Amino acid sequence: MADLNAVLTRLNDRLLRLEGELFVLRSLARATLTAGDDHATRMRKLVEAAKVALDDEAERELDKPTRKYVDAATALVEELLVEPTPARPLFTVIDGGRRD
Repeated sequence: MADLNAVLTRLNDRLLRLEGELFVLRSLARATLTAGDDHATRMRKLVEAAKVALDDEAERELDKPTRKYVDAATALVEELLVEPTPARPLFTVIDGGRRD
C-alpha cells in the first residue's frame, strides 16, 4: 500500500508541475501572439498548425484519458487563436487643473 501511495504522490506532483508549465507556456504564447511583429506571425502559424494536428488526432479512436488530453489541448489552442479584446487604460489623465 505504501508503494501505491508513493506512485500516486509522484503522479500528482508531475501533474501539478505540468499544469504550472502549461500556464507559463500559455502566457508566453499569448504575449507573443499579441506582440504584433514577426514573432507573432510565426507563433500564429505554429498554433494554427497545432490546431490542424489536434483536429486530425480528434478524428481517431482514442481511449478516454487521451481523449480528455486532446480535448483540453484543443480548447487551449482555440483560446489562443481568439483575438484578445484590447485592454482599456487603468486610469485617464485629465488635462486640466491650475494654470500659472
